[in-house]
Amino acid sequence: MIELYTWPEAARLLLTLLIALAVLLQTAAMVLSFQRHESGPGHWGENCLELLVLMQILACSALHGQIHHNYFNSLLAPTGYGLLRILCFAAIVLMAAVVMLLKRKPWPLLVVLTAALTLPMLETACGNAFAYLYVAALLVYPARSIHIGRLRYREIRTSLSALSIKNTIDSLHTGVFFSEPDGFILLLNAQMHRLMQAISGGMRRNGNRFYESLLAGDLEPGCRRVEFQGQIVYLLPDQTAWMFTRTELRIKSKKYIQLTATDITRRWIMTAELQRQEAELKSKGEELSRSIASLHTLSQERETQKAKMRAHDVLGQRLTLLLRTIRSEQALDYELLRSLAQGLLDDLRTDQTAPSPQDELEGLRQTFGSIGVDIEVQGRLPQDRIKGRLFADVIQESVTNAVRHGFATKIWVRIDCSAGAYHLQITNNGYPPTRPIVEGGGISGMRKLVEPCGGALAVTVRPSFAVSVHLPGGADHV
Repeated sequence: MIELYTWPEAARLLLTLLIALAVLLQTAAMVLSFQRHESGPGHWGENCLELLVLMQILACSALHGQIHHNYFNSLLAPTGYGLLRILCFAAIVLMAAVVMLLKRKPWPLLVVLTAALTLPMLETACGNAFAYLYVAALLVYPARSIHIGRLRYREIRTSLSALSIKNTIDSLHTGVFFSEPDGFILLLNAQMHRLMQAISGGMRRNGNRFYESLLAGDLEPGCRRVEFQGQIVYLLPDQTAWMFTRTELRIKSKKYIQLTATDITRRWIMTAELQRQEAELKSKGEELSRSIASLHTLSQERETQKAKMRAHDVLGQRLTLLLRTIRSEQALDYELLRSLAQGLLDDLRTDQTAPSPQDELEGLRQTFGSIGVDIEVQGRLPQDRIKGRLFADVIQESVTNAVRHGFATKIWVRIDCSAGAYHLQITNNGYPPTRPIVEGGGISGMRKLVEPCGGALAVTVRPSFAVSVHLPGGADHV
């Protein structure tokens, strides 16, 4: 270190500033290292290593101070603090080895090599060149301190502390707490604390007892316990709904209990609304069924009234002819009387026969049109009366089912004839079935009408509900 006595004053001043900067930066790096949230043997080893590096820099600072003191007092004395430098180096080597073993990283070797540049043995071996090695070490220390400080600062920013975990859990809208198997609560967030006060009237210190009170229904006034989708739900006075779930956790072979309270208010409101709508639809469906039954009854009454009017007209006509003959004081014509009696029965039988299938289809359109259901028919029924009657019956049953079960307001009926067969397809804009179709009286009855005639009936639900009928043998339409 005698070489330093020959350096200019400005160089020695810069060296002093460099040492001060090294001490300042290493102190900051050490403080940041100790402020890390994580703990463990590896982290404590790194902290101790930074402390030893600071001691090594302070030993170099003391050596530099001795040289300055000797220079200003015109003394040329051998450099001191040799034992301190050796002890600091030995401690750095030992701690660096520990850190390398625990962290499995080679970077502590750099500080070992840097500290070796300040050893007294190297000063004896290198002579005047030792001053330059000493300055090189003082240049490495600040650069290393800056690098270590940045690493520690990044670790602090990205690591999780107990406080940050607590703040994060408190920010959750979901209530949660963690407890020991005996019920001792380890961590409780703010939402669960509020729920405890609302449900049980106060803070519970034992998680098991709080959960038992939930199961027992021991609730504050205004709270209700209901079942929702196989889970227990608690309705609070503020109109919110909460579902509690208890889970066992195992962390490092140790058992913990987690109780979670999930806010299902929106699902609860939507479910209640769906149930209300379902009940309303069921009520409207029953009302519609009664309306359809009333329409059929009204249609039958109209046919009965029509038959009565026909009987009145036929009988009135015959009686008028008979009375006119009697009043004319002419001799009674027995042949005329016989023809009147025989014609009467024929006329009544003729009128009581059922209307044509096409007339029934038109009557069906008018009947359902009166309740807002539009039936659009494309094509005409088969000319064959049996097949026409069959198609009319299938159409009537399909329309009734579409309105009653699917709440249809628009029904399309398509009738055509091709390839020597009649084809009927009925679709609607109603709601499709939500469950697999189980053939009951309606579909089974239609199938029994179609199959004896050699036809086939098919029911599809996608993309929309449709009934299709195919009957062999046909070429003409009415």
